Amino acid sequence: MFDELFRERGLSLERLQAFVAVADAGSITKASRGDPVRQSQLSRQLSELESFFGRALTEKQRGRRVLSADGARLAEHVRFSLSGLLDFKRGRPDGGVAPLTLAAGDSILSWLVIPRIARVPARFAVVALPAHDVVSALLEGRVDLGIVRRDAKVKALESRPVGKIEHALFVPRAIVPRGVVEADVAFRVPLAVQVADRDFMTAASVAARKRGEPLDVRLSCETFNHVLSAVKSGRFAGLLPTFARAELPKVRFREVVFPSRHASAIALAWSPALLRARPAVRDTIDKLAEVLQSSN
Repeated sequence: MFDELFRERGLSLERLQAFVAVADAGSITKASRGDPVRQSQLSRQLSELESFFGRALTEKQRGRRVLSADGARLAEHVRFSLSGLLDFKRGRPDGGVAPLTLAAGDSILSWLVIPRIARVPARFAVVALPAHDVVSALLEGRVDLGIVRRDAKVKALESRPVGKIEHALFVPRAIVPRGVVEADVAFRVPLAVQVADRDFMTAASVAARKRGEPLDVRLSCETFNHVLSAVKSGRFAGLLPTFARAELPKVRFREVVFPSRHASAIALAWSPALLRARPAVRDTIDKLAEVLQSSN
C-alpha cells in the first residue's frame, strides 16, 4: 500500500522532524537559532524532502526561507502523523491511547468544560490558552480540540456549535451607592477587568464615550478567574461570564446587564487531519459537543 513512499530515498523521520522544527519556528533561520552548521543541515534536509516530494516546500520572503503553501499542507500531515505515532508509543498497557488535548480559555475550562467532561467516555488533557491562541494551536497541531468563537472562521478547521457565552456585571451589593439606578451602576463602582478580553475593553470605551464619563477601573486582571476573586473580595465589581453566577449568591451580589456587551457564540473546533489520523475520535467529538451544548 505504501510502496511508493519507500521505493525512493529521501524520506526519513529525521528529515520530517527537521521539517516540523522549521514549520514551528517559522523559518530556517529561526529554527537554527543562529547556529550556521544547524542552518546548513536544515537547508539540506528540506532540500532532500523537496526532491522526494517533487515540489517546493519553502519559498523566499524578505530574505528568509519560509514554508510555501505546499509546505504548510505537508506540515499539517506530518504533525498529525507523528502525533499518532506518539499516541501509540504512550499508550497504556491495556491498549488505550494518549488523551485528547483540549484547549480553551481559562474561564471556559473552569466553568463550562471541566464540570461536564466526565460525562464523555474518553481521556483528556486540558490546556488553558488565550482565546486568540487556540486557533493557531489547532492549525499547528499542538492541540487536538479547541473551543473558539464561532466568528473566528478558519477554513482549515472543522467545528460544531456548542452554545454561547453571555456576560454580566456582578456587583457586591455592599458597594452600590444608595439610589443608583441599574443603568448607572457600572459607572458608580470600582471595577476589576480582564484586560485580555478585547471585546470588553472596546465595549467599555464605547459605553464611556456615549455617557461622557469614564469607568472606574481599579484592578486589571489576566483572567476571568482573577476577576471572580476580586468580586468575591467584596471590594470590586467585575464583568464575568454568567456561568460564574453559581459562585456568587444573590444575597450578596447583584447581577447587572453591562451596556454594549453581547453574547459570544462558541464552537468546538478541530483539524480534519485529526480524524484522518484517529477516525475513532469522531464519536468523542460528537459526544463532547452534545455535553457542552446541553449546558446552554
